[in-house]
Formats: sequence, structure tokens, C-alpha cells
Amino acid sequence: MFGKLLKYEFKSTAKWYLLITLIALGLSVLTGIIAGSSSTTIRSWEPDTTKMVAGTLGVLIFGGIIGLYLSNYYIIIRRFYSNLYGREGYLTWTLPASPHAIILSKFIGALVASLYCLFLLFFSGFITILVMGAVMGEDLSPVFTIFETFSHSIVYWFIIWWIFTTASGILLFYVSIALGQLFQNRRGLKAILFFFLLYIVLSIIGTAVSPARNTNDILHLLYDNGNMEEWGTLFIPGLIYEVIKIVSMYFTVHYISKYKLNLQ
Repeated sequence: MFGKLLKYEFKSTAKWYLLITLIALGLSVLTGIIAGSSSTTIRSWEPDTTKMVAGTLGVLIFGGIIGLYLSNYYIIIRRFYSNLYGREGYLTWTLPASPHAIILSKFIGALVASLYCLFLLFFSGFITILVMGAVMGEDLSPVFTIFETFSHSIVYWFIIWWIFTTASGILLFYVSIALGQLFQNRRGLKAILFFFLLYIVLSIIGTAVSPARNTNDILHLLYDNGNMEEWGTLFIPGLIYEVIKIVSMYFTVHYISKYKLNLQ
């Protein structure tokens, strides 16, 4: 049953992520055209024109990034709430599936979608560079030597760190929504309050185990030793903390959903 739930999750969100993909790629092509065209004539521009073009590029780039992530989290939050605690919850909880299967299907679907959005972000960046090169008539392929950084283990530590922090972030949304369901009135508002309260508390605790908690250690490893591979040890306390967060928040959501569920 878990496989069917997960398949349904992907099928239900596929059209939305297809739309997000088309918009992201369209913006990346437009950004590449504007940036490539302006790079050859920028010296002859008036200051106001330069500011306008720079502002347009900034809106396209940063607006696209923010829009991508906001769209992703909106879909994740809405599907979790509506499918489990909204009107669709009556149907969801009558399915011949355990609470673990239902919650995990939502969680894994959301995590895969978030990973896809990260891939889409980088892919859109590469599309922008390729379009810029085509418009300028120059070879920008040397930019892709960035892939050589994957020869360092530190990159894989960052990827693992991102996956675990993203997973805990998704569950933070879930547990906040679940805690809001414990009340009879204004559940949405209380879920938002729980989210900010938990975020602040967990962030304060997390600063003690963050990989960047001690800048002197990082500078020492990078400049004195010149060996980035040793950075991996800085991630271990933070990863342990993220695992604790993930497990505790997941079972909190499971407990509330199984024993304290109160659909209205």
C-alpha cells in the first residue's frame, strides 16, 4: 500500500512541478538573453539604463529562486494539510494503510520534490550560462569546470547536510500543522505560531552543533592545512542533531495523527 500511496503522491504533484519547471527554464533563457545582450553594450549605457537592466536581472534571478522554493513549500504544506487534516482527511484515514505509510508517503514525496527543485535550480543556472554564451558568441564552457569540485569529499558532506536539513525542515512544517490540530479553534494561526516557536528554539540549539559554529576551525583547516577533506568532521555533530530532530518530529506527527486526530 505504501508504494501505491507514494505513486499517487508523485502523480498528483507532477503537473505542478512540470509548470514550475517550464517557468524556471523560461526565466533562465530570458535571463541569459538579457545578460548576454547587455554584456556587449553596457559600456555605452547611461547610468539609469545600467541600473534598470541590473535591477531586471536581479528580479529575474532572485525572484526566480525565491519563487521556486516558495512554490515547492506551498505545495508540500498544502498537500499535507488538506490530505491529512482537511476535508480529504476523512478519506485518507479510511484507506487500508497504516499511519506510518500515509505520513511517510507524504514525507518522501516532499523530500524528493525538494531535491528536484535543487537540481532544477542548478540546471537553470547552466541553461542561463549556455544562452549567455550563445548570445555573446563566446565559449563559456570553462565555467563548467565547477564539476571538478565533486572530487572533494567536502562537497558530498554538504549534499548530505542539505538532505538532512531539508528533511528536518519539511518535518518542522508537518509537526507544526499537527500541533495546531490539537486545538479546536484557529488551528492555522496556532500552527504558524508553533512553527516560529519551534524554529527559533531549534535554531538556537542548532548553532551549537552547526558546521560553521567555529569560524576559526574552518579557517585553520582551509588556510593552514589547505586540506578541505578534514572539514567533514565538522558536520558530524550537526548531522546527529538533525537525525534527532527528524526522528522526534516524525514520531510526534505520527502520535498526534494516530491518537489525537480530531477532524472537523
